[in-house]
Amino acid sequence: MPTLDANQVYNILQNLRYLEISYMEYSHHPIDFSQYQTYLDYFNNYALKSQNLYRFYFPLSIDKQRLPRYISEIGDVTDTLNIASGYDFSASKIFNFPAALRHRCNYYSLIYQMEGTSDLSLDNETFTLNRGDFYLLSPNVYYSIQTSLDGLSLCLNLRRSFIAAEYKSIALGNPQLTTFLTDSLTPDNTSYYVAIHTGGDHSIDEFVLKIFAEYINQDEYSMISMRSYLALLFAYILRTPTTKMESSAKITRLDEQFHIIETYLNKHYSTANLTDISNEIHFSKQYICRIVKEKTGETFNNLLIQIRLEMVEQYLLDTDLPLEEIAFLCGFSAASHMSRTFKNKNGITPSAYRSKNKTLLP
Repeated sequence: MPTLDANQVYNILQNLRYLEISYMEYSHHPIDFSQYQTYLDYFNNYALKSQNLYRFYFPLSIDKQRLPRYISEIGDVTDTLNIASGYDFSASKIFNFPAALRHRCNYYSLIYQMEGTSDLSLDNETFTLNRGDFYLLSPNVYYSIQTSLDGLSLCLNLRRSFIAAEYKSIALGNPQLTTFLTDSLTPDNTSYYVAIHTGGDHSIDEFVLKIFAEYINQDEYSMISMRSYLALLFAYILRTPTTKMESSAKITRLDEQFHIIETYLNKHYSTANLTDISNEIHFSKQYICRIVKEKTGETFNNLLIQIRLEMVEQYLLDTDLPLEEIAFLCGFSAASHMSRTFKNKNGITPSAYRSKNKTLLP
């Protein structure tokens, strides 16, 4: 299969949708919505096999899988079936036809409504997805999704281990998304979904289609590119003022207030102090300290130092700046002070950390 770009992926997705609709409308055979073997046989011969397009529906080749004859026999879908080995997540198209049956997955499902509408049935609730809507579902939640004939619904399937390791880079401090992801990773999880309403910005389509293209192409750097596009996708969504979010996870006032504090510190880490942040966000110093303590168990100063040290690590890895300049940029009074603080936290000096980690980079 030749290398695809985002525009080619979109054209193929549209063509596959038309094929699905044509099969439903013009088939002369009785249609049993609990079966899909006849449908797959048709697609195998007409589209998938000749063009090697299996991954638009099933990330792993159908020929290499022992798929059940009936959708209803699947029940639980595992990441070994739906995510290729060596990849953190996969991308696939949701059928317009046949109708989806209720199932659950042991991984996260990020459903994106690119065009038209879909009805998502989740436990005892039903949601209508409109253009630009995302629904992120936690693992082991029973659901089904039915896409309208004029709709285009896509899904990113994300391993639980990937979310556990990378949730901070996805949530980016957003209180609703952070609360949902942290809750959903616990054994007694009661958080089932988070809905993100974007309004249908075409730039978002581009990010999603590029993830699709990388997964379909699967070349040497595809996984790295997919991670980058996913991070950019969430950064773009979360920084857009018109984005609206709702979640089954309960967001407390404390979560929202801590988010305000953390956002300020991440932006002004080099110069921030308790007096300045108090004046800026209009919380008393005592109240700020209490919020930080309740959320992190740390003092305000310890939280600020942690944020500064994270920035030191980035400068050490991404630049060749001398330690004196890094100390100044990150809010430390001197390079010696930064080095002592850094070693106390990491057990290694900044210079040794830079040397060790840069040798590991490709």
